Amino acid sequence: MSADPRQIVQELAEHFQPIFEASPDGIYLFVDDKHWIVSEKFARMTGYTVAELCDPSTHLLHRIVAEDDHQNCIWNFRNRVANLAYPVTFRMRMKRKDGTTFAAETDMIPLPWKGHAVAYHFVRAMRA
Repeated sequence: MSADPRQIVQELAEHFQPIFEASPDGIYLFVDDKHWIVSEKFARMTGYTVAELCDPSTHLLHRIVAEDDHQNCIWNFRNRVANLAYPVTFRMRMKRKDGTTFAAETDMIPLPWKGHAVAYHFVRAMRA
């Protein structure tokens, strides 16, 4: 039997803290539609706090991805990452808290964690 998603998020946050701090990329780990964790660097990229981004009252995708790119993200997740298929790198427009957008690239990597497929996202802003 798989673990509680809230417990998984806590374990991932503790386990990946050194990577969150050392990575040049912003990182978020997506467990399911109501459970995820983000790095401080990722929160700064988007103009939110970690607590704001981890609030499950609004789906993370709706906060951070420009509306025109929602389907691109969903397609890549469902067809490339879900069921631990394989990693993918793609570009999208990210949305900041203030509503401005920026070009970004993400490496979306599926890995199991205690019975759950977790999508590991390493996100970087693209330079013009």
